[in-house]
Amino acid sequence: MTKKRPPRLRDIAEETGYSVMTVQRAIMTPELVAERTRKRILTVMKKVGYVPDRNAAALVKQSTGFMGLIVSSITSSTFAPEIEGLAEFGLTTGREILLAHTNYENEREYDVLRNMLGRRPDGLVLTFSPTDASARKLLKNSGVPIVETWNDPAKPIDMVVGFSNDEAARKIARHFHSNGRKKPAVFSQLIGRDIIRWEGFSDEFMKLGGKRPVNIPIGSGTKVSEESFSSGADFFTGAAQLGEGFDCVFCTSDVTAASVLFEAQRRGIIVPDDLAVAGFGDLEFADSLFPRLTTIKVPAYEMGRKSGELILARLTGQAGRRKVILDTDLIVRDSS
Repeated sequence: MTKKRPPRLRDIAEETGYSVMTVQRAIMTPELVAERTRKRILTVMKKVGYVPDRNAAALVKQSTGFMGLIVSSITSSTFAPEIEGLAEFGLTTGREILLAHTNYENEREYDVLRNMLGRRPDGLVLTFSPTDASARKLLKNSGVPIVETWNDPAKPIDMVVGFSNDEAARKIARHFHSNGRKKPAVFSQLIGRDIIRWEGFSDEFMKLGGKRPVNIPIGSGTKVSEESFSSGADFFTGAAQLGEGFDCVFCTSDVTAASVLFEAQRRGIIVPDDLAVAGFGDLEFADSLFPRLTTIKVPAYEMGRKSGELILARLTGQAGRRKVILDTDLIVRDSS
């Protein structure tokens, strides 16, 4: 039995009436082809079951056709909108994303970065800013467009699409203070972005004439993987050990804020009457909690799309922006 020949570029060209060159351009550089032409070609490709040879295209274009995205945690819902934003942008330019994670372990960053760069991505997006000198040098010397997200680093490696963690935390401080809260606490990890949020919240609360907030660490305070929906007991245990009562707590993630709400309910503590609670991220579940969670809305989806736009601008030789700082919003709900 003769094996059926797979569809070829020439077959697509004959059925669409376009040249082989136009069909090839629609596959390899869709941004250079008229939308109507591209849609017609894609329709015929789907009809006949044509599958482009990405390896061959990469050799011709000197492009692998994918963008790398390294997240701090692959299991955290925090980064899901950014992944979606970058992936959907990639579809419009014929690029896919390759995903990797560091599990918030600084010692893994260099190896993860090296492995990703070894695949020669067209661009690389990070949800963290590497602190290791070797990792930063690796990125700077790679020749690959790099975008740091989720922060506004003082010394960016290349490009940035982020927001001010400091200012976002200050919004929570102003909200608590305006509601007459006088005994603030912060429930966080003492590493990375959480430090920036802790410092911004504390500085703003004291500037307003309030008491210096107390930081109560999650677990050991040095391992982000300990953050979970069951970590709320750490907050109340820590508060009891300090012998202090608090009337408000800023949790530096929605997950830990939810854990405080759950534990408060178990202990008969009324939120927000006895304790006001605020989170960070405005994750999907925040509006479904009881009480509904006050939090900071982060433009994670937009960070993904904007990162893709900066990378594409660099690849096409456009003199685009090197930094995009997005706004965050305070979403006031029932928990505060």
